[in-house]
Amino acid sequence: MIDIQLFNLMKASFLNPEKLSAVRSLSKKKIILYLIFLSFITAIPTWIQGNKLIADFKKDGQKIAEQLPSFKIEDDKLVTEEGTKSFIYQTDSIIFTFDPTGEQTPEDVKKNTIGTTVGLALLKEGFYLSAPGYPGDISYSKMNGLDNIFFKDLFLGMKRVSILIFIFSFILIWLVSLLIVIIYNLLYTVFANLVSTFSRRSLRFSDNWKIVLFASTLPTVFFAVLNSFQLTPYLQLEATLAVTIYFYYLAIKKIPKEKIIKK
Repeated sequence: MIDIQLFNLMKASFLNPEKLSAVRSLSKKKIILYLIFLSFITAIPTWIQGNKLIADFKKDGQKIAEQLPSFKIEDDKLVTEEGTKSFIYQTDSIIFTFDPTGEQTPEDVKKNTIGTTVGLALLKEGFYLSAPGYPGDISYSKMNGLDNIFFKDLFLGMKRVSILIFIFSFILIWLVSLLIVIIYNLLYTVFANLVSTFSRRSLRFSDNWKIVLFASTLPTVFFAVLNSFQLTPYLQLEATLAVTIYFYYLAIKKIPKEKIIKK
């Protein structure tokens, strides 16, 4: 069931930010629920892009498997039939190099993979992998006995990605997004504290944190929609901060100022 109070405050975060001072009375349970909601929204663009990447890997894996010629790895070398030619398969998500002739070096492959997500290469003297967090060579001494059938099965295995992988990836992305939303909200709250101090409004850090959380809804949703379509504007964080603090100021304007006692 949708919580009416949360729904009305969420609507106010888009249309009437002046009403957001009311979030100070919300319970911790409702604040946590709204935090989960915002982190869910934030996670969607990354999850969409991740799914697209997996779909691309499935398609690319099948095409690479179809192009692989007969070969085997023995005596620490890539051995093919006479006349087998080298080829490079490249898309936005992967670049695969098959070079039994020794024309390509790991440095060439590394240079070619700039701007791509993953680079794989079966070279004459070794296997090369270029992936985020794992670039480097793998000696054929650890791969003796493998052949084209093994690698075809490996590439075709990309088609059999389980629905559990999609669920697990979303949970992982959501947890990371939750942490990011908390950190950013703390940053916004620091600026909100400065605004409340200079405007002479006595508000606790926890109250400011609640108001800022709701005040950040509009820019968070707006940029999440743009990012879902792979549009990433410059100064996105700074724009979110500016809109959030402006909405925060509108929310606290009607809160009475502290009286200055003249001595």
